[in-house]
Amino acid sequence: MLIVALGIRLCAFATHTYIAFPDETFQYLEPAQRLAFGSGVVTWEYIDGIRSWLLPGGIAAILRAVALLDPDPRTGIAVLRILCILASLAIPYAGYRIAERSAGRGAALAVGVLCALSPQAIYYAPVIMTDGLATDAAMLAIAFAHRPARAGLLFGLACALRYQYAPILAVVALWQYAPTPRALGTVVLAGLAVVVPTLGLLDLLTWGAPFQSVWLNYLRNGPQGFSQAMGAEHWSYYLQYFLVAWGAATPVAVGLAILGARLVPAVALTVALTIGLHMLPAHKELRFILLANVALPVPIGVGIAILVERYAPSRAAWPIPTVLALVLALTLGWGTLSRATAADDWHRDASMLAATATARSFEGACGLAIRSIWVYRTGGYTYWRRDLPIYFETWDRAQTIPGSPIVLPLESMLLGRSVPQYPGPALAEHTDAFNVLMGSPADGLPGFVRHRCHGTGHLDDPTVCVFVRPGGCAG
Repeated sequence: MLIVALGIRLCAFATHTYIAFPDETFQYLEPAQRLAFGSGVVTWEYIDGIRSWLLPGGIAAILRAVALLDPDPRTGIAVLRILCILASLAIPYAGYRIAERSAGRGAALAVGVLCALSPQAIYYAPVIMTDGLATDAAMLAIAFAHRPARAGLLFGLACALRYQYAPILAVVALWQYAPTPRALGTVVLAGLAVVVPTLGLLDLLTWGAPFQSVWLNYLRNGPQGFSQAMGAEHWSYYLQYFLVAWGAATPVAVGLAILGARLVPAVALTVALTIGLHMLPAHKELRFILLANVALPVPIGVGIAILVERYAPSRAAWPIPTVLALVLALTLGWGTLSRATAADDWHRDASMLAATATARSFEGACGLAIRSIWVYRTGGYTYWRRDLPIYFETWDRAQTIPGSPIVLPLESMLLGRSVPQYPGPALAEHTDAFNVLMGSPADGLPGFVRHRCHGTGHLDDPTVCVFVRPGGCAG
């Protein structure tokens, strides 16, 4: 099952280029890029101090090590994505082990098929964000219920990476270990052994206050409404997603999940709490409930095995549950990909990344300007990685949320120095500051010649072109 899951994920990674969310670049890769190489766009979260340096710090170490062998930023990103894919195998592994202990080999194989073929698990596997990594750790923690010390360390890691999972996993841990107080104490101590240094001590050293990336993040996005200002959805948003994704198969999937839940109550509780608690905030994104999405195959697969055991006990060992799981996985997967997946999800910003690589290859570059593309939809210094400034035409618009009084400051740092920006019309007045330009086909400026374009020009694959001009830059 792990070989199949790995093959599918590596194939998807090799054939699809996408940035799942701007946060991947500007909340994790860009801070790591600045930490490792001295240049990067500093978002308001890192100016305000509401993000932990745990993941960016680890990324920075890997990027720096890979750069010693190959300075091309794409190589470092590829290494990080492959490492995330390897970590994501925790999901089918954990699902298999949980089902095997609870319902036998037939259930384990059914769950393994569903986990291996889950579109959301495949899509998020190479994504370099805390959502996926915290989910991997949480699933392993539940799977290692019989080893409290190991489970506690993994619970702690999941909470350190994504503190929003803490109340969910705390309830799950209590459910699993309440009958054995000694094991519960081991889990708590092991969890604290991870959380205290990675959130408490690290925040103290980097921000000046312990756990600042937790309590200040909650303050900004909760009571002060920063996240709601970025978009709000109806309380039933997540339920609507599953209804659209699964379509006519929804009653089957839900029925199987309810049937299987009695044998894997900790996983069922995880799913219910993850969806239920994330329905409360107004701002909702599907990645917030990734843990529920990838855990659902466990009770569904166990439910398949229970039905087979009930009506065909002689075939329950593996063939029938596995085949039924395969049919259901393909049915649910097709519905998810065809009905509930955005047209550009599997190639979002691919043309921008290709254009950035082209711009980076221009040997005579002395500065890069980016027109019309929103700051957060660019690759920043992460994909540029040259000791040369980037100028963003959309700089002003990126600082405010439309219809909200909240101002989100940005700063561009080049080798530790702030880079002045020329937003809007001012960019065209300072063409002496750059000689490479990226934007739509109509974004060329006087003196610049179109060098190469990427993308099909469709709405979900916009064309991004690179323009160059002869000569150097002033100053």
